[in-house]
Amino acid sequence: MAGRKLLTAGIFLLLLPMTAGTAQAQFGNLFDCPASTLFASNMPEQVHIALLDDPQQMQVSWATPGQTDSEVEYGLEEDLSQSASGDEECYDHDMVFHTATMTGLVSASNYSYRVGDGSSWSSIFTFSTYDPASPVEFYGFGDHGMSSEALVTGKIIEDNPLDLLILSGDISYANGDQSVWDDYFRENEPSMSTMPWMVVPGNHENETGYGFDAYETRYEIPNDSNTDLYHAFTVGPVRFIGISTEHDFSAGSTQFSWLMSELTSANANRDTIPWLVVYGHKPMYTSHGDEGGHDIDETIRQQLETLFVDNQVDLVIWGHDHFYERTWPVIDSVVQEKGTFGKGGEFAGSHAPIHLIVGTAGRGSYDYSEEQPEWSLYREKSHGLMRFNASMDSMLVEYMRYDGVIGDSFILLNGEATPAAEEDGGFLPAEGMIFTLMTLLLAARRQQWFLE
Repeated sequence: MAGRKLLTAGIFLLLLPMTAGTAQAQFGNLFDCPASTLFASNMPEQVHIALLDDPQQMQVSWATPGQTDSEVEYGLEEDLSQSASGDEECYDHDMVFHTATMTGLVSASNYSYRVGDGSSWSSIFTFSTYDPASPVEFYGFGDHGMSSEALVTGKIIEDNPLDLLILSGDISYANGDQSVWDDYFRENEPSMSTMPWMVVPGNHENETGYGFDAYETRYEIPNDSNTDLYHAFTVGPVRFIGISTEHDFSAGSTQFSWLMSELTSANANRDTIPWLVVYGHKPMYTSHGDEGGHDIDETIRQQLETLFVDNQVDLVIWGHDHFYERTWPVIDSVVQEKGTFGKGGEFAGSHAPIHLIVGTAGRGSYDYSEEQPEWSLYREKSHGLMRFNASMDSMLVEYMRYDGVIGDSFILLNGEATPAAEEDGGFLPAEGMIFTLMTLLLAARRQQWFLE
């Protein structure tokens, strides 16, 4: 009997935490990280990568059940000779979240990497750095989640990787259940670990009892905004600016001042980086109607539209409303004719923003108003995602339904475009664009969108 008591006591001691530690999320309170025990697994999971504004860097993030070190090994092709140490952060959840940064990356190259603590390692993942000699291709959508439709969207992305993906908020729909976040990252790890997902928060990232803690801890992205809530980065000919419609963006706010600086700088650099794409969650223009407060957000439009127009933003990609909608180039609800050709398939960039609502990645569709506003060029209720192909001269924009059918498409042209004879409704691209335009059109026809 005495021996059994001793064994029981010994097991109890072994189960006590072997290491203890705390970490502080950048924007949260101080939380005790879950501590490792003798039988706890520190196998990394939920691995995902993100771009930084330095093209020679890539950030990798992952989760473990207990507190442990953060290490990444990486290198060209199958080599893992480079390494970097990272940091751990926690919030009120039973996982530890790690980040590390891979540096010294070479463009147009294939890399392998694994993450762990020096003894427990993940599988080996791969990614490719952007090739400056090629157009940049990227996905865009919002309002994802874990529905059957969302899984189809995820499968399309996994099977057809591009340079990056931008997600305009309402990511996992955890709504306070932190295990849903874990499941979401596990489900999407095959694409998140090989292609950067660049995200901004939506209203569903503001969780009861947690605020934005889950979002900010899981998406730790160093950038010059000094916050995980909004950021800017460049890939090839596109300057991306992600904003938070869930945080103060009024004139004089920190976000507004940062955004004004970013837009002004980007617009002054158009000779080198011709395209300016902004993405956020709640839309400036929508024909949803006024049900449930999803009408045009007058505050967003009043505070930000002039800033977008003055700095010649080309595209704004929104979520929040669960349908697809494309506006004409629009300012203050008035369609802008300058730079518009034919029936809305071709536009000269930088005259007025075109707004896209793409809350179509997996949630149930919303109804929109019976009467289509004049500024609304096209809309449909379906599930799908955007695909973009941007070169220095032009940008092909396509909305693909999740069955592979292209529901909408148009082309932006960089530079002045001169209208041709009125009788044929055509246009003459600026010098050097004709070949690019023909190439994009042919490529679009040849692309195989359907799932295998």
